[in-house]
Amino acid sequence: MKEDSERRYPHDEVAALYDRARPGYPDALFDDIAAYAHLGADARILEVGCGTGQATLPLAARGYAIDCVEIGARMAAIARRNLAAYPQVNIICDKFETAALPRAQYDLLVSAMAFHWIDPAIRFQLAHDLLAPGGVIALFWHRPAQTEISRTFVEAQQQIYRRRAPELAESYHAPTRLEDASTAYDALIAGSNRFEDLTIRRHYARNAYDTESYIELLESFSGHRLLPAAQRHALLTDIKALVRDEFAGSVIRETVVLLYLARAIGRA
Repeated sequence: MKEDSERRYPHDEVAALYDRARPGYPDALFDDIAAYAHLGADARILEVGCGTGQATLPLAARGYAIDCVEIGARMAAIARRNLAAYPQVNIICDKFETAALPRAQYDLLVSAMAFHWIDPAIRFQLAHDLLAPGGVIALFWHRPAQTEISRTFVEAQQQIYRRRAPELAESYHAPTRLEDASTAYDALIAGSNRFEDLTIRRHYARNAYDTESYIELLESFSGHRLLPAAQRHALLTDIKALVRDEFAGSVIRETVVLLYLARAIGRA
């Protein structure tokens, strides 16, 4: 997974599209987090990069008190709207590295699709310092996967990427065995010397898209947002034609939601 902490944050430009297009997470993932962290009803959670609240909502529905830090003003505004029914959720529009947060107070720090945006020089130290005794970090991402269900489409789509956006094609990796899905975060967590008892869980997800919803999903991805506008338009035009004309306007996208769980050293 590419480290994006020194690149501009592109999602806020398309916050409404992001909220509409991005998939959520399986309930079993939150069961894993709650069990590993031994979360009680009074647990206090910090979410780093809540976006528009896709991962926040399932946690809020379980009754936890959550402070959410989100750098994007548009994203934070939508998150406040989406979470308005949960008064125990507090949305803080700020940069995680500089937000005024209480030290050693949180039972869980959770970050969905966002921790790679944080300054790598301080992110694990800061996360560690914010956790209470026994505190847990939970980081998770949707990663591409590929089985026979999606193989034909993925291979056809990759031909377009190689032609229109080779820089994205080079970084794309969709394992054919779900257990092979990975990022570098096992080594990064261990190498931080701030966390121990690392556990990795994998949750398979499969989502169906029509032509328009699939293009909206691609438009929400940071790699696509960072392409020059003309290049992005040509890429998405060709993919739209592929889905519409060769796959009858319906495709399946497979992912593995990779969950990394670890306990803060010296906080037990």
